Amino acid sequence: MSGGGFIFPQVLWGLLALVPLVALWSWISSRREDVVARFVVRENWPLLNRTVSKSARFHRSVLIIIALSASIVAAARPWWGSRERHLSSRGVNVVFAIDVSKSMAAADILPNRLEAAKRIVRQVLPEIHGNCVGIMPFAGEAFLQCPLTSDFSIAQDVLQKLDFGAVSYQGTDIPQLLNTAESIFLRSGAGSRALVIITDGEDHSDALAEAVERAAKENIRIYALGIGTPAGAPLRMPDGSYIEDSEGHKINSKLNTEVLKELADKTGGSAYIAGETGNLDVGPLINDLQGLAKGDLGEMKRVVHEERYQWPLALAILCLLIEPLIRERRSDSIRKSRPAQEKKGAASA
Repeated sequence: MSGGGFIFPQVLWGLLALVPLVALWSWISSRREDVVARFVVRENWPLLNRTVSKSARFHRSVLIIIALSASIVAAARPWWGSRERHLSSRGVNVVFAIDVSKSMAAADILPNRLEAAKRIVRQVLPEIHGNCVGIMPFAGEAFLQCPLTSDFSIAQDVLQKLDFGAVSYQGTDIPQLLNTAESIFLRSGAGSRALVIITDGEDHSDALAEAVERAAKENIRIYALGIGTPAGAPLRMPDGSYIEDSEGHKINSKLNTEVLKELADKTGGSAYIAGETGNLDVGPLINDLQGLAKGDLGEMKRVVHEERYQWPLALAILCLLIEPLIRERRSDSIRKSRPAQEKKGAASA
């Protein structure tokens, strides 16, 4: 593959720092004769300058500037050309199922339960690199919005955009979620299967026990994260109005911990409850996921850039090796020959 660029292009701003350095060097060089004039009369300048090579001094300065510039370019890690590498990996298949039903809009946890759930997933993702993750929103139905992938940037992008409109059919059907997750894991690699469900626990289905039993038979471990408070909060529509029942009473949504514990206990997982601020110590969950048996996740293709920092780095080293070899003082033979030539010229005159 063709193309090129820099892995750390921001480092190239360091080249701008060389501009004032070069300007300072030029100013010092131009002021050199003024400084000498304070201590030596002008008639004796030729005697002092006779042994000094201005061109050598200039070339040494140029070599130093080139070395600094090449070092900065090397630090930016230039690359051109790329190739595909086929990598086999071992890890765990983890699907984050996030409840996007209307009850997750409750503001007993600010700004709402859904945003608190997304915040928790963002904390977990960086700690489980090397595994495959998927993002699955659910309400009255469930679908895999981010298929199982080892590219966590894709998962982060899907998570960022997740909102209540991700699933059109409302309600909270956890059995439907488990059935969808089962079909996803059957198509995945051989790694352990972990389903992280983040919900307030409100389930409006009668088939939960049967679905949990099937999940346990398929070796799907469920880690249930409860979002909400026991007191709950009334549900609001996007326009700010409250959702009411048929009798005109505000519908209050509460955290149901019993459902969460049932999901975890019957599948060998764990249940966690976020605090009233929506914060959760994700350490135990991360340890649970990392402790699962790893399996072959299959072969992955990864594009690898061909880095070329060696060339500017070699140039910088070469310049630094040559610079001390250039002598600003002329050799003794030159210094001795010039007076002899001057005497010879004076005698002939």
